[in-house]
Amino acid sequence: MNSPIAMLVGGLIRVAQGFISAAPTLLVGLLIAAILRYYLGKSGTRRLFGGDSLRSLPQSWLIGMLLPVCSIGVLPILIQMRRFGVKPGAMSAFALSAPLFNPLSLLYGLTLSRPLVIILFAVGSLIIVTALGLLWDALARREQREEPSEDDDTDPGLIGTRRLLATVVQMARDASGKPLALTLLALSGLAVLAAVLPYSSMQHSVERDDPLAPLTMLLVALPVYATPMLAMSQLGMMFQHANSPGAAFTLLILGTGMNLATPYWFGKHYGRKSAAMWLAGLLLIVLGISYGINKPLVPPGVSPAGHTHAFDIYANPLPSVSQNLWATSKEALTKQLDIAGLISLAALAGLAIMGITFRVFGFDEARLSVAAPDQPAAAPTRKFDIIVPRGVLGATMLGCLVALSVVACYAYYPSPEECLEEIWLARTECLSAANSGDKDHALFWLPVWEEWSRRMEVGTFLRRGELRRYQSMQGYLIRKKLELLEHELEHDPYEPEEVEKVVRSISRTNARWIRSFQDSP
Repeated sequence: MNSPIAMLVGGLIRVAQGFISAAPTLLVGLLIAAILRYYLGKSGTRRLFGGDSLRSLPQSWLIGMLLPVCSIGVLPILIQMRRFGVKPGAMSAFALSAPLFNPLSLLYGLTLSRPLVIILFAVGSLIIVTALGLLWDALARREQREEPSEDDDTDPGLIGTRRLLATVVQMARDASGKPLALTLLALSGLAVLAAVLPYSSMQHSVERDDPLAPLTMLLVALPVYATPMLAMSQLGMMFQHANSPGAAFTLLILGTGMNLATPYWFGKHYGRKSAAMWLAGLLLIVLGISYGINKPLVPPGVSPAGHTHAFDIYANPLPSVSQNLWATSKEALTKQLDIAGLISLAALAGLAIMGITFRVFGFDEARLSVAAPDQPAAAPTRKFDIIVPRGVLGATMLGCLVALSVVACYAYYPSPEECLEEIWLARTECLSAANSGDKDHALFWLPVWEEWSRRMEVGTFLRRGELRRYQSMQGYLIRKKLELLEHELEHDPYEPEEVEKVVRSISRTNARWIRSFQDSP
């Protein structure tokens, strides 16, 4: 059991790590919500998500998969969708599908396991969101709940710089309002897990021969918040270690697709009974599919490793309270920070400060769209104001977001030449530290090396249209040996001879792996 100090400090570390991970997609969610309100409007938003037609559920699922948001980033979008009277079923489909897959994570996932597995997982998510969407719509018709809905013209005459300013003001107010509170509620699940699960306690919990593995993962995944990229990397580790495929599917749907704030929000606005039925339906469907695919999707030729580090991120990060808590916390947060996280945190902080300022002085973005008392209903056209249909503007901006996702794929997965330069740096740092006995330094660079190896495979596929089987196999071998090196570095007592033997083996495999990409046309 964790001590009270370990529970508190470990929980705070996990919440801070979760907020850093959520910052980029939360920022995207705030932007999309503002675009829906001031550029698409009510009619455009309802049309985007299928309106009242039968295609609303699959259309919401598809839109969710195209937008780069997580289960926290969808929350401000859900608030805006409800404001415009989008069907609850479509909202449910979007809320679950948007965090599961996006262009970045889907490409990443295809390199982690058999492509058929990822495709089947995507189809399984479509089945789930469709079934739950139909359930929500049935409950809504039976209870005949009257949902608030704004008029189509929430900002008559609001165009040009005023519309742009209104978008920024709404983002600022949301960054300091309900979405922020829901974000903290969503991240509280990580604190709960850090308090309940001791350090490294999940290493042997989801073996493929354990009949309770999907059920165990269900209990863990309910309070989890995970980004799509994190979930995909964990799926890869589970298949690499021959863990339970059913548990992997459960983690993806529940850990990535929702968080504690999702059922709370639905329960608050659609009734606790309806939300409870929706959640129960979700758990039953996920559990049924998990047990259905548990045996058929076992990767052939892979022997169970008997343990995995995939879920250490959910357990308490403190092995003991006797260590320097400040140094441990600083190291954990430093590892989590990257350039995208820093920029997103700075942007969110700036928006939150603006939002608080607007609230203190009573400035509401709606004031920008209301004509003065002595003016007609529509605000007068000003210099540089050009009237463009909302549908054109909204579709263009959302299309730009999708295009940005595609550009981000090429930026996040650079060319093999660029990846080889990063791999050379990580390899040099990791193996030099391992040979000199600097375990901490080697363990810091080891996951960096592994991450760049996967990004090189995706970058190769994007630019050359294929990843040869030999390249894929050599990448698999190098990552298996990196895992072996990690085990040797963590072994107590430390055995320098064994570490040197693994380092020599890695060097030989790495040379073959690098040549396979250098010789590729």
